[in-house]
Amino acid sequence: MRKDGFYVQLHLHTSETSRCGVSPAAEMAQACKAAGYDLIAVTDHFFNANIGCSPRLPWRERVDYLFRGYYAAKAVGDRIGLEVIRGWETYTDGPELLTYGLDESFLLDNPDIAEAPYAEYIRRVTEAGGLIVHAHPYRRAWYIPDFKPDPDSVEAYEVYNHQNQSPAFNRRALEEAESHGLLKLAGSDAHHAEDVRGGAMRFSRPVHSMAEIFQALREGDGEIIETLD
Repeated sequence: MRKDGFYVQLHLHTSETSRCGVSPAAEMAQACKAAGYDLIAVTDHFFNANIGCSPRLPWRERVDYLFRGYYAAKAVGDRIGLEVIRGWETYTDGPELLTYGLDESFLLDNPDIAEAPYAEYIRRVTEAGGLIVHAHPYRRAWYIPDFKPDPDSVEAYEVYNHQNQSPAFNRRALEEAESHGLLKLAGSDAHHAEDVRGGAMRFSRPVHSMAEIFQALREGDGEIIETLD
């Protein structure tokens, strides 16, 4: 932990799992450590998004594939003193959701979860103890259909995404989060090790899970750092 706080990165992808990932997990973990992070979350793309494995694989093999980047990053993190937690980024009827706090057991018990509609996905994840953050709510891109974010369905918004092409996307997300009293988070959305310094969060005390991060935010702790120097 640095003298001025505990630094967290909550949104990044690896080449082991995400088809769009550029840097392997080991490089991402090392870059995050060098940038000054204490904890990172590997949030590779889910089965209904830009994952690299074939949908024809047996379900158990697909689940293992999803977490390849996480386990590779964690192995390096354990060696260099970087905490690594897992998550994934799913695509549900338009909105993209960052999901944390669940592991293989949830997915093995829910082999149809990637096909679940938005509200059903949120219900099943939260009932299982998972935590959801609406990723880059107002991003507009060719692969994202026109939809209206639903602040009543989630507790947290990613209000600063370092990969957003327009500042207006982050600004609108922040405005809506504040108007609805939502938790406000940031993420680099890095696919390359050179991009991990953006979208950091700083806490006054160590946090070791997404549940602890949510609780710290509810208590007023947690600051968004657009770019680490």
